[in-house]
Amino acid sequence: MAASSASHANETARRYASALFNLANEKGELERVDTDLASFAAMAKDSEDLTRLLDSPAFGRDEKTKALQAIAEKAGLAKMVANFLATMATNGRSNEIVSAAHHFDELYAKHRGVKRAIARTAEAMTAEQRQKLEAVLAKAVGSDIELETEVVPDLIGGIQLRVGSTLIDASVASKLERMNTAMKGA
Repeated sequence: MAASSASHANETARRYASALFNLANEKGELERVDTDLASFAAMAKDSEDLTRLLDSPAFGRDEKTKALQAIAEKAGLAKMVANFLATMATNGRSNEIVSAAHHFDELYAKHRGVKRAIARTAEAMTAEQRQKLEAVLAKAVGSDIELETEVVPDLIGGIQLRVGSTLIDASVASKLERMNTAMKGA
């Protein structure tokens, strides 16, 4: 049942994101809305209080709506984004706002013909390494790439690369794990 609820919540967030995307596209505000939603999602990630407000049933819909409108105003978010946050809170969907923001961002990337990639390495990549990787990926997938990098020391070395749903794991940690598994089976 929990998986079913999560799947329903995910679909609801997609529908809200899609409706906002269509409106923002119609009004010519896609870039601003995407930027503001990303800012709001970052605020939620960094603020335990904001996350509690979004997720907790202890706050009523009216309280959440007023609080989100105040946050949007203080942060200088676009009116369309402020209205979106208020609508989701009024409809009892405040806990899905961050998910809707991510879905909106995916729609916006697809609209621009951009593919997203995440590169995880044990140490930070140099600007030159990053540029080379972006060029290779763009050529391989046939579109522009937006590359996000993460430093994960547990990888020891090498790289984990995710483009869409495809994961390429060429990390030292992964190779050691495969060797360990092979040795246990021998």
